Amino acid sequence: MRLVFASNNKAKTREMAKFTKLFGFDLVSYVDVLGEKLSFPAESTTSQKENAEQKALFIHEHLPNEWVLADDTGFFLEAFPERFGVTASREFASLGLHGNEEVNDYLLDLYKDIPDEQRGAYFLSTMALCSPDGKVTVAAERGGVRMARELHPGPDLGGITDLLLAENGKSLSEMPVEEAVVYHDRGRTFKALIEKAGLSK
Repeated sequence: MRLVFASNNKAKTREMAKFTKLFGFDLVSYVDVLGEKLSFPAESTTSQKENAEQKALFIHEHLPNEWVLADDTGFFLEAFPERFGVTASREFASLGLHGNEEVNDYLLDLYKDIPDEQRGAYFLSTMALCSPDGKVTVAAERGGVRMARELHPGPDLGGITDLLLAENGKSLSEMPVEEAVVYHDRGRTFKALIEKAGLSK
């Protein structure tokens, strides 16, 4: 079964395609189907659910016969509860950080004096799946439990996932996809989503 991903982020699309494939779904970018890149409506700064639903419905308007998947991810830090969250990417941009290396260096420096008991951190992925008849199903799950003290890179450029450790002590990016899907916020959320939508095998 094909899913059309409502995102302009190529790295996120590649990552999601790896997870969806494990569940028997082919994921393609809406750009490849529609033939053009669109500008999404402005996002909420408080509601991941609203953001995911809005993106799914926006692409559904352009591709009404497709199953459309959308994601909104927040980054939450125990030591800095008033920062990041739903607007993490905006905050990194406002700090002038560009690319994975700069973001990771910034976070390592930010956390250099934070004790172990305050290093709790996680991603929260919220996904919306819009069926061809316009019905939207939403699910949300966490991935990661704490910030590492050094990079734990994987085979791909993982960004913050090089620093975010899961329950098994490995970073979200250093695990092979077959293992990561059990711990990664997007893997967990997609599994919950297809179960909720009655599409799991």
